[in-house]
Amino acid sequence: MDSNANRPAKDRRPPSFRAHHRARSHDSAHADAALSADDSNVRPDLPLVHRGEAELVTTEPHFHRLLDELRSDGSFAYDTEFIGELTYYPQLCVVQVASHRRIALIDPLASIDLRPLWELLADPAVEKIVHAGEQDIEPVVRHLNRPAANVFDTQIAAGLIGLPYPVSLSKLVVELTGAKLGKGLTFSHWDQRPLSPIQLRYAADDVRYLPAARAEMGRRLDALGHAGWAREECTAMCDTSLYRFDPEASYLRVRGAASLPPRNLAVLRELTNWRDAAARAHDVPPRTFLKDEVLADLAKNPVKSADKLARVRGLPRPVEHQYGAEIVEATSRAMSMPAPNLPSAREPEPTASEKFRSDALFAAAQCICAGLSLDPSLVASRQDVSEFYRHVGGKSAGEAPHLLRGWRKEAVGDLLIEFLAGKRKVGLAWADDALRATTT
Repeated sequence: MDSNANRPAKDRRPPSFRAHHRARSHDSAHADAALSADDSNVRPDLPLVHRGEAELVTTEPHFHRLLDELRSDGSFAYDTEFIGELTYYPQLCVVQVASHRRIALIDPLASIDLRPLWELLADPAVEKIVHAGEQDIEPVVRHLNRPAANVFDTQIAAGLIGLPYPVSLSKLVVELTGAKLGKGLTFSHWDQRPLSPIQLRYAADDVRYLPAARAEMGRRLDALGHAGWAREECTAMCDTSLYRFDPEASYLRVRGAASLPPRNLAVLRELTNWRDAAARAHDVPPRTFLKDEVLADLAKNPVKSADKLARVRGLPRPVEHQYGAEIVEATSRAMSMPAPNLPSAREPEPTASEKFRSDALFAAAQCICAGLSLDPSLVASRQDVSEFYRHVGGKSAGEAPHLLRGWRKEAVGDLLIEFLAGKRKVGLAWADDALRATTT
């Protein structure tokens, strides 16, 4: 039987369609990388930077020796290469690790049990240095049912030392070490074997400079007094709830959810939970199985019978035929749900004057953050400041907003409360080629 027969329309294209698209992107990326390799990949002689070639780890004995050495080092850089657009969980293809003594590329496609690696990532006694590492630490939660621990994310730390958040690895490395990385290989056949010399080089360089970058960032964090904030934010990044499907919250991340009233939100919640289960069964990403826009449309205009599904724009016909009854059942369940069980209505829209004042406070918060060497994008969004303003003004109930929790409260939230009350004044000045903030 054709394994594609029960897949949604997007996935029933000829088997070579996605492979052909990735192959073209792979060839283009490798051509660009080859052109930039000679003049952009000169390795400076820096402390904590291993200048040698990476060792390829394909056997269990080699793998276990490597982990023992990394554990004894007490700190190492970590990254992964994966293909994420084809399966429910990304296909892990390469694991990169580095210390000042070694760089190694672990081959997950070889006959290696990776559980000891996940155990090491969960060990609080050993520091793991990552860059934008959310997807890299996700397998720890999936395989061990507990979080990664003692993670230092250089992208997070950048936002706390007067650098942009988010910032690319290449820009961060050149800023902190002077080393220039070549063009990345975002589209590459990481599942091909053997890996090409260019793939090996760029996979290694993704971790090569992280120990040196971490050391410099540590010095800057200590000088600013922000090291504790970095630890707190990196620990929050490891929270297991971020890496699991939450049936009571995931629907809120569907594009279009914010505009729906409670009854329609209940439909969206039921359909989002159904989509996740179906996507798992087909081993495809949920948004590949069924786009958010279609879910939002089904929630905004609930269908009461399967014959109405043919009118839903963008609903793949194979999904309609195989799952029409389940879609109608999920919709009916939400439509008959008692009012107390419906999702909470969203906060009322602010008035025009409230929005202007909230936006003005957002501008002030941005200046304060920049003056404290904090990237505003890491601290709070415009929506975060709006929620803060309504909360402080007594116009919203519930838990404390984002700006009044943890390090953000200490860094900015408490100051903003006093600022709004007229108890503190904020002064801004340009000094030493940077914005500085003072409070009185």
